[in-house]
Amino acid sequence: MPDGKYLLASAEVKSDTKSISAWELNTYIKQKPNFKTFEVFKLPLSIYNLSGHDSTKWVNKKLRHAGEPPVIYDSTQVDHTVVDLKRIMTNRGYLNAEVSPIITLRGKRARIIYDIKAGKPYKIDDYIIDVKETTINKELLPTFPSKSFKRNEFGSDTVVFSLDSILYRNSLVHRNSRFDLDMLDQERDRITSLFRRNGYYAFNKEYIGFVADTTLGNNKVELELSIYPFTQRAQNGQTTETPHRQYEVTGVDLYVDFNPIEIGDISSYEPTSIYEKDGYRILYGERGEYIKPYVILNNCFIRPGELYNENMTALTYSALSQLRILKNVNISYAEYWENDSTKLRCIITCIPDKKQGISTELEGTNSKGSFGVGAGIGYLHRNIFRGSEQFNVRLRGSYEAITPNFSSFKDNYFEIGGETSLTFPRFMFPLLDRDFRQRIHATTQLTGNYTYQRRPGFFSRTVLSSGVKYTWQDRRRSSIRHIIDLIDVSYIRVPESKLDTTFRNNLSEAAFRYSFTNQFIMSAGYTFSKTNANNTNKLMPSVYSLRASIESAGNVLALAAIIADTKKESGSRQIFGTNFAQYLKGTFDYSKTYTLDEKNSIAWHVGGGLAYPYGNFSQIPIEKRFFSGGANNVRGWAVRELGPGSFYAKDEKKDNFYYHSGEMRMDANIEYRSKLFWILELGAFIDAGNIWTVKGYEGQEQGQFQINTFYKEIAAAWGLGIRLNFDFVLIRLDAGWKAYDPSDNPNTRRWPISEPYKFKKNVAWHIAVGYPF
Repeated sequence: MPDGKYLLASAEVKSDTKSISAWELNTYIKQKPNFKTFEVFKLPLSIYNLSGHDSTKWVNKKLRHAGEPPVIYDSTQVDHTVVDLKRIMTNRGYLNAEVSPIITLRGKRARIIYDIKAGKPYKIDDYIIDVKETTINKELLPTFPSKSFKRNEFGSDTVVFSLDSILYRNSLVHRNSRFDLDMLDQERDRITSLFRRNGYYAFNKEYIGFVADTTLGNNKVELELSIYPFTQRAQNGQTTETPHRQYEVTGVDLYVDFNPIEIGDISSYEPTSIYEKDGYRILYGERGEYIKPYVILNNCFIRPGELYNENMTALTYSALSQLRILKNVNISYAEYWENDSTKLRCIITCIPDKKQGISTELEGTNSKGSFGVGAGIGYLHRNIFRGSEQFNVRLRGSYEAITPNFSSFKDNYFEIGGETSLTFPRFMFPLLDRDFRQRIHATTQLTGNYTYQRRPGFFSRTVLSSGVKYTWQDRRRSSIRHIIDLIDVSYIRVPESKLDTTFRNNLSEAAFRYSFTNQFIMSAGYTFSKTNANNTNKLMPSVYSLRASIESAGNVLALAAIIADTKKESGSRQIFGTNFAQYLKGTFDYSKTYTLDEKNSIAWHVGGGLAYPYGNFSQIPIEKRFFSGGANNVRGWAVRELGPGSFYAKDEKKDNFYYHSGEMRMDANIEYRSKLFWILELGAFIDAGNIWTVKGYEGQEQGQFQINTFYKEIAAAWGLGIRLNFDFVLIRLDAGWKAYDPSDNPNTRRWPISEPYKFKKNVAWHIAVGYPF
């Protein structure tokens, strides 16, 4: 630092009130110190300092570009910050707040504390809504909800006519609430939305104003809301004030094949055909009637002959945008006069997306020195039946060399398969009323899958599956999603001749019978998920995600087998000569991310699952069991290497994926995420968890869940990661170190955290896409 200059070491806000979070107040600091990676050390500044004094060298230029220059203390920025913090406190009701910067200059470093003495907040004592009849035409009031409401908390003296009581309902302003200007602005938005949902197309929040009387004493405020009349400006510059008018939508024109770049103005559009019904006009272009009219009309909520409603406009935009064959949806209104009343004609334009597409993928793997390749090709049709139905077909294959000779086909892993799906953009279910169908955004998906797997030294098997799935969410509450797997059928065929003799001999009789013989699984399930990740509030300090599911299998088949009086084979009834599974399974996952500042965040996750076999099956099929370890779990272990419980395979031949599975899962994770520079991010994490069996199975000794010992069997890991964040995709490389190993393996330490340098033994590497939670 040159003489007279200081490096800004820290800048923070301290307030004596907890009603406004320090996180929010810190966002108003004009000059912030250099970014600290993990809130510990200033890595970007260190990278910048490596460039030295000569900025002409190529290496130094790159280092300076990658790093962050030092933030030099600027006293003028302190003054600006004090002004902004004072303004924010005033807006939040602390009209007498004092902001004092405490500046410490020592050893070429500057430290700033913005000390806020908030004082006593001003609170609302009375709230008056004043709506004059010259502002809103009283004859039009019946279009608003006309139910009688209870007297509001401010009494009835201020009620002039019924509209006032309507505006009081659901008000954000309450007696003794803090005099918060942000809250008042939200109240303006609420009332504006109320008018715009009832025909007042030209109404906006600028017609709503507040007058506050703060002279009552004792930090009390009397608040009055006024609605100003509609203002018109003539060509000569004179303005006139008139009551606000309601607008009726007389018709809706839908141009479903309109490209403004190719066509230009909409007046130049020449339709090839027009479909008309009940005030709607669908104008088709050169592609003809490529999408059926009823599909368009079922997703249009703007009704001819009804008053303008901004909610219906937003719902229409959302619904049409979710049709896969349409893109670039635009909704506008043309205003005109008719018989001394204002009218609107709605104009909706859409650009069709490409109907078909082909995708390919190629991947390479290296698992413990075994190299492999995989490839896939997919076909997509976005409008297979002219109703925006999406049809997918994908073929895939993979080959992994587990022998030194890559060309030894019969001795290496091989897999081939395909999947297909057909997705309808609506509920394909009878007896659902029209209002429900339009209130929700729903899809119906039909799926089918085929997979053939060959694992030399283990088994070969064929898996066939199909299902019907419903997914829906309320158009007004898109944060909540529901998924019903109406039916999910799987058939697994494992020819005994393809089951390796050594592998078979190392399986318990129960393991062989319930996981490596022919299986039939017919299940149904429900999944609930909720998140606020789509919230548009930029000051939201945390994002959460909740997902819970329940699945049941075999009950219908069990009833059918009992009715048919089928005989039991090895303790189980069969359908078509094949064992069928019967179980109940539930999972739960919750994660939350806290934003510390623009470059640092902390995320945590807890989750669990339980699957219980009953009735026809005494074990859960391998496909439905839980596994632990891997890129999204306890990252100190490779995938499917941890647990169950303190299980240790004394026989190495039993140290395989089957025995490392269970019917109970517990997970807990916490991760610190820190942006570095460019697209680079760093992560530091701690993971804990394990799996258990619900019964004492042969071959999985010490894997059963016991209430008095399970806490001793929770594995722990810690690690570091590097992430490449491209916005549209995040690529993650994590290295996890074992911290606590619950297994009874005599060749490992119970606390391997003391041996972090033993990479081969105690470290697992993971490459994945996206955050783990």
